[in-house]
Amino acid sequence: MKIFLFLVMLMWGGVATAQTALVTDAARVSMRSGKAENYRVLRVLPPSTEVQVIEIDQDYAKVKAADGETGWVLLKLLTIRKTDAENATQNLAALEAAQKELVTARVELANLQREVEQKQNQPGGRSPASFLLLLAFGAFACGVVIGVLALRAYYRKRLHGLRI
Repeated sequence: MKIFLFLVMLMWGGVATAQTALVTDAARVSMRSGKAENYRVLRVLPPSTEVQVIEIDQDYAKVKAADGETGWVLLKLLTIRKTDAENATQNLAALEAAQKELVTARVELANLQREVEQKQNQPGGRSPASFLLLLAFGAFACGVVIGVLALRAYYRKRLHGLRI
C-alpha cells in the first residue's frame, strides 16, 4: 500500500511540474521518435502549436501533443512557458524586493523631513526660497533707486542753464 501511495504521489508530482510550450512562429517543427536528426519523423507541428514538455535532455525536449502522441523536438524551436508556481515565486520575490525598497524610501523620507524641521526651527534660519525672495525684492528696490537717481542726474545736466 505504501509503495502504491508513493507511486501515485510521484506521478502526481510529475504532472504538476510539467510545462507547456509553443512551437516558434518561424518554422514548422519535426517531432521525431528520438533525440537526433536521424530518427524517424512522427509528425510535423505547425507554428504556434501548444505542446506539453515531459522531459528536457541537452538540445532536445520530449513533448506530448494535444492528441497524446509523444516525441522529441529540438529545444531551440520551442518557447517554454513558465508554470504558475514559477510565476508565483517570481512575483513573490519581486514583491519582497519592492517592499524592501518602500521601507528604505520611507526611512529616507523621514530623515529628510527631520532635517527640514531642524533647519526651520533654528533661530535666524531661513528657508532658501524666502532668502531668494528677499534677495529679488532687494535687487528690485536698488534698481528703482538707481533709475530715479540716474534720471534726475540726466535732466539736471540737460537743463542746467535753463530756467522755467
